[in-house]
Amino acid sequence: MRKINHSLLIISFFLTTIAFISLVQLINISYAQGHDETIIVSTSSRMTEMTENIDNQTSVSSISLSLPSESWNITNIQLNISDIKLGEEVKTVEDKGQAIHTIDPRGKLGYGVEINITEPTIIFGVYIYGYITGTPVFPVYVQIQGFDGGTDAPDGNILANTLINISSPEWHLQTFEEEISLTTGSYYLAINGSELFPTDKSTYNWFYNASGSYNINLHTAVYDGEWKQDDIGKPLLYKLIQRVNRSFNPEEVNMTAELNGSSYPILDGPSKGTGNLTINDVITPNATDFNIEIGNNRSIGLIFNLSYQVKLVNHFFSDGQLELRDNSANSWLLTPDFTKIHQNYTVKFNYPTSWYNFSVKRNGVDITPNVTINILDEYLVIPNDVLIDGASWEINANSPNVVLSLKTPKLKFEPDQDLEFSVLPPINPGNLTYVLINSLGFEEYRETVEIAVTTTSEIVLAHTLSSNPNKGIYWAYVYWFDGENAGIKSQDFQVNVPFVLDPLYIVIIVVGSVLLAGASFISYKLVKRSKTKHQEFRQKIYNKYMDVLNLDYFIIIEKNTGLNIYEQLLAGKDIDASLITGFLEAIRNFGIELTGANEQSQTIKLEYLESKIIMSEFKDFRILLIMKDNPSQDFLDSIKSLSYDIDGEYGEDLANFTGEISKFSGIKNLLDIHLETSLIYPLELKTQNVKISSDEKTLIIRAEEVMKMRKTDYFFLSYLLYAKKGFQIKDAETVLNLIDKKIFKPKI
Repeated sequence: MRKINHSLLIISFFLTTIAFISLVQLINISYAQGHDETIIVSTSSRMTEMTENIDNQTSVSSISLSLPSESWNITNIQLNISDIKLGEEVKTVEDKGQAIHTIDPRGKLGYGVEINITEPTIIFGVYIYGYITGTPVFPVYVQIQGFDGGTDAPDGNILANTLINISSPEWHLQTFEEEISLTTGSYYLAINGSELFPTDKSTYNWFYNASGSYNINLHTAVYDGEWKQDDIGKPLLYKLIQRVNRSFNPEEVNMTAELNGSSYPILDGPSKGTGNLTINDVITPNATDFNIEIGNNRSIGLIFNLSYQVKLVNHFFSDGQLELRDNSANSWLLTPDFTKIHQNYTVKFNYPTSWYNFSVKRNGVDITPNVTINILDEYLVIPNDVLIDGASWEINANSPNVVLSLKTPKLKFEPDQDLEFSVLPPINPGNLTYVLINSLGFEEYRETVEIAVTTTSEIVLAHTLSSNPNKGIYWAYVYWFDGENAGIKSQDFQVNVPFVLDPLYIVIIVVGSVLLAGASFISYKLVKRSKTKHQEFRQKIYNKYMDVLNLDYFIIIEKNTGLNIYEQLLAGKDIDASLITGFLEAIRNFGIELTGANEQSQTIKLEYLESKIIMSEFKDFRILLIMKDNPSQDFLDSIKSLSYDIDGEYGEDLANFTGEISKFSGIKNLLDIHLETSLIYPLELKTQNVKISSDEKTLIIRAEEVMKMRKTDYFFLSYLLYAKKGFQIKDAETVLNLIDKKIFKPKI
């Protein structure tokens, strides 16, 4: 009989539940949502950075400039050139001729040829055409000597000297250790073998032009114990490595700067050998290295010293965000990164016409008075002396909320219907975005329409509801954004889900109604008991959060000495020490004493000033808590279980207490377990290899959004639990589960 009654009860409860569900479906439940939602849009704003590269270069034949990156452009070049001279060249004096003069230990010991210097010249080396036979034993030298005008032969004054470098018949380079500066006049280039002895079997052969030379006035000389003239107009073959040693004016040699496909003449400067050039053209190198070639009307290049000033400009985009709220001004935030380059580095921002109310922060400090904001020309300049490498920057501004016109022919919808309306955007091109938030507060649909050309036409936006949508109030947010201006408009819609009763339900309800009368009382009791247990559980969760938020201060005192062996401040501000001192004095004045505390935990509650004070005694220690409000009974029960755990883990140390309190630091872990104090710590989001529910996943996503919006790596539970209006017990329970799974982890 009991089994039948039990089965009947189950069937009756099942039928009652179905009937209840059917009735619930007949009720139109609406979840009203506020329309003060803030829409965050990522932005990118164009800014301009300017700098000046001021430097010097010496002894160069072209100009090499270095740019910070390929995106930088040149807007102005100022060149100041000095000490302009011709560059190094190889001057061929005589290179034709097959006749040979031989330097032989048993014959002539040297030959020389005249060098005619027509303007001051620096000699770095020479080439001679010849060859050697045999293996040399004694040294032979290539020399530059003075010219004896009386004998037309070398005068023995050696101006440059180096060991000869010669092998097979060809041109051979002879390099002097130091350059030789020669003034205008005649000199001799000679091969001097005066140190040769007959035992040396080598011979040195130097080619010369025996006939047809253009150098008909050049003398040659021979050494046979002394230097004397040998011939004239038959020069030996040689070349000079030289540089004319005098300054030139730019216009004298038609000096030009060749860049960007154009030739710019360099003007004469105020003194000999100086010049200058200013170029105001915008030059786009598209490279980090930019070379300026220097031309002239001579066959060889020029060398010069240079000081220059190059003005550079670069356009870049700063990240930022736009906050849009219906019926409020738009809030713009730019977060640029600056790196100072060269000299006089400044940043300019040509802001949109509609922007106003600017503020500039560096490392969180308002420095708006130190920047230039030109309202007439609509630009903002951050000067060089304000810019600091590595600083964080914020540029804030407002702009009007551009008016959008929404037309909503229908405000109530049912499943499978098109939630449709039209919007008249601004005539300017931009993007129109439609975001639909369902009655639960979650984004259900998003669509962006690109408006590429100016338009005065309405744009229809629509979304087909599912066959089983959430009932209640839906909010549509429509915002227009063109990078510089924006506007937002919101509209609420009612979504109703009509009830359709299945025929099977009718049969079940008719059959079940016979049993419903007998089972109604039992079902009522079961529902009431379940509801009571559910309410108790919800109250317990609520108490757990409220108690820990009310807790300001926690102290454990060793009873015999009165020393604090552990204390923890849990409030956002310091506790007045006089509060605790006054409380302890009150205990002594009123002679409060707990009996039987050696065997079990006993607790008293006192009010002192504006605080509630809880004191619990157990064996060798006393727990003291200062709270904003009276705690729940669940909290008092937790104090009792905490006392037992403290005694179990630290009872022996307390019984033999010597004054050392560092060993009691682990009490914090017991405090977190029993009183859930981790709920008031900032929390981090950790990845764990555990299974999570859909509710837990929703809260994890919400935590990620909060940290992203606030730009932090942590969050407080208050951000999650009060995101909706009211304290959500279900969310609170889910948070505790995530803390147990170590996905939400206190950041301490």
